[in-house]
Amino acid sequence: MADITWKYVKPLSKIDAIENFEKKNSISLPSDLKKCIKANNGGRPSFNVFDTNDSKERVFKTLLSFNESDAENIYKYFPIIHSHSNNLIPFASDPFGNYICLQDSKVVLFLHETGKSEYIADSFSGLLEKLHE
Repeated sequence: MADITWKYVKPLSKIDAIENFEKKNSISLPSDLKKCIKANNGGRPSFNVFDTNDSKERVFKTLLSFNESDAENIYKYFPIIHSHSNNLIPFASDPFGNYICLQDSKVVLFLHETGKSEYIADSFSGLLEKLHE
Protein backbone atom coordinates (compact mmCIF):
# COMPACT_ATOMS: atom_id res chain seq x y z
CA MET A 1 0.00 0.00 0.00
CA ALA A 2 1.18 3.54 -0.75
CA ASP A 3 1.86 6.00 2.02
CA ILE A 4 -1.09 7.88 3.41
CA THR A 5 -1.10 11.60 2.74
CA TRP A 6 -3.19 13.91 4.91
CA LYS A 7 -5.28 16.78 3.54
CA TYR A 8 -6.74 19.81 5.35
CA VAL A 9 -4.27 19.57 8.24
CA LYS A 10 -4.69 22.27 10.90
CA PRO A 11 -1.42 22.89 12.75
CA LEU A 12 -1.76 22.68 16.53
CA SER A 13 -2.34 26.16 17.95
CA LYS A 14 -0.68 25.07 21.23
CA ILE A 15 2.37 22.81 21.18
CA ASP A 16 1.26 21.07 24.40
CA ALA A 17 -2.43 20.72 23.47
CA ILE A 18 -2.38 16.90 23.48
CA GLU A 19 -0.53 16.64 26.80
CA ASN A 20 -2.86 19.22 28.40
CA PHE A 21 -5.91 17.29 27.18
CA GLU A 22 -4.52 14.02 28.56
CA LYS A 23 -3.78 15.61 31.94
CA LYS A 24 -7.17 17.36 32.18
CA ASN A 25 -9.05 14.13 31.42
CA SER A 26 -6.74 11.67 33.21
CA ILE A 27 -6.13 9.67 30.05
CA SER A 28 -3.09 8.60 28.10
CA LEU A 29 -3.14 8.37 24.31
CA PRO A 30 -0.82 5.90 22.55
CA SER A 31 2.40 7.38 21.19
CA ASP A 32 1.61 6.43 17.54
CA LEU A 33 -1.67 8.35 17.72
CA LYS A 34 -0.05 11.39 19.36
CA LYS A 35 2.68 11.44 16.71
CA CYS A 36 0.05 11.34 13.95
CA ILE A 37 -2.02 14.11 15.56
CA LYS A 38 1.04 16.35 15.98
CA ALA A 39 1.79 15.98 12.26
CA ASN A 40 -1.78 15.81 10.90
CA ASN A 41 -4.14 17.49 13.40
CA GLY A 42 -7.68 17.64 12.00
CA GLY A 43 -6.50 16.09 8.74
CA ARG A 44 -8.20 13.70 6.36
CA PRO A 45 -6.32 10.60 5.15
CA SER A 46 -5.94 9.92 1.41
CA PHE A 47 -6.72 6.23 2.06
CA ASN A 48 -9.89 6.33 4.13
CA VAL A 49 -11.87 3.08 3.78
CA PHE A 50 -11.69 0.32 6.38
CA ASP A 51 -13.62 -2.72 7.57
CA THR A 52 -14.72 -3.55 11.10
CA ASN A 53 -15.42 -7.01 12.46
CA ASP A 54 -19.13 -6.39 11.72
CA SER A 55 -19.25 -4.20 8.61
CA LYS A 56 -17.43 -3.40 5.39
CA GLU A 57 -16.44 -0.18 3.64
CA ARG A 58 -16.55 2.21 6.60
CA VAL A 59 -15.03 5.66 6.07
CA PHE A 60 -12.41 7.51 8.12
CA LYS A 61 -13.39 11.15 7.58
CA THR A 62 -11.12 13.22 9.81
CA LEU A 63 -8.91 13.24 12.88
CA LEU A 64 -10.54 15.28 15.62
CA SER A 65 -8.64 18.52 16.10
CA PHE A 66 -6.88 19.48 19.32
CA ASN A 67 -7.52 23.17 18.49
CA GLU A 68 -10.58 24.32 20.44
CA SER A 69 -11.55 26.79 17.70
CA ASP A 70 -11.84 24.10 14.98
CA ALA A 71 -15.32 22.74 14.18
CA GLU A 72 -14.63 19.03 14.73
CA ASN A 73 -12.53 19.04 17.89
CA ILE A 74 -11.80 16.60 20.70
CA TYR A 75 -13.06 19.06 23.35
CA LYS A 76 -16.55 19.03 21.84
CA TYR A 77 -16.93 15.28 21.29
CA PHE A 78 -14.94 13.69 24.13
CA PRO A 79 -17.55 14.48 26.84
CA ILE A 80 -20.41 13.22 24.64
CA ILE A 81 -18.77 9.92 23.67
CA HIS A 82 -17.14 9.42 27.08
CA SER A 83 -20.60 9.70 28.71
CA HIS A 84 -21.73 6.59 26.78
CA SER A 85 -18.82 4.60 28.17
CA ASN A 86 -15.98 6.00 30.22
CA ASN A 87 -13.51 3.77 28.40
CA LEU A 88 -14.24 5.30 24.95
CA ILE A 89 -11.85 8.00 23.76
CA PRO A 90 -12.84 9.43 20.35
CA PHE A 91 -10.04 10.57 18.04
CA ALA A 92 -11.64 10.56 14.56
CA SER A 93 -15.04 10.76 12.90
CA ASP A 94 -16.78 9.24 9.92
CA PRO A 95 -19.19 11.14 7.61
CA PHE A 96 -22.26 9.70 9.36
CA GLY A 97 -21.87 10.90 12.97
CA ASN A 98 -19.95 7.86 14.23
CA TYR A 99 -16.58 8.03 15.94
CA ILE A 100 -13.39 6.03 15.75
CA CYS A 101 -12.33 5.55 19.35
CA LEU A 102 -9.82 3.93 21.61
CA GLN A 103 -11.47 1.42 23.91
CA ASP A 104 -9.21 -0.38 26.37
CA SER A 105 -6.24 0.23 24.01
CA LYS A 106 -8.09 -1.28 21.02
CA VAL A 107 -9.55 0.78 18.15
CA VAL A 108 -13.31 0.60 17.62
CA LEU A 109 -16.02 2.36 15.64
CA PHE A 110 -18.62 3.79 18.02
CA LEU A 111 -22.05 3.85 16.36
CA HIS A 112 -23.96 6.84 17.71
CA GLU A 113 -27.44 5.55 16.80
CA THR A 114 -27.13 2.25 18.67
CA GLY A 115 -24.43 3.03 21.23
CA LYS A 116 -22.56 -0.11 20.14
CA SER A 117 -18.93 -0.47 19.14
CA GLU A 118 -17.41 -2.49 16.30
CA TYR A 119 -13.81 -3.71 16.60
CA ILE A 120 -11.38 -2.34 13.99
CA ALA A 121 -7.80 -3.04 15.13
CA ASP A 122 -5.53 -3.68 18.10
CA SER A 123 -3.84 -0.28 17.77
CA PHE A 124 -3.90 3.04 15.94
CA SER A 125 -1.06 1.82 13.69
CA GLY A 126 -3.17 -1.27 12.99
CA LEU A 127 -6.04 0.96 11.87
CA LEU A 128 -3.72 2.89 9.53
CA GLU A 129 -2.53 -0.41 8.02
CA LYS A 130 -6.15 -1.34 7.22
CA LEU A 131 -6.96 1.92 5.40
CA HIS A 132 -7.41 1.64 1.63
CA GLU A 133 -9.15 3.48 -1.20
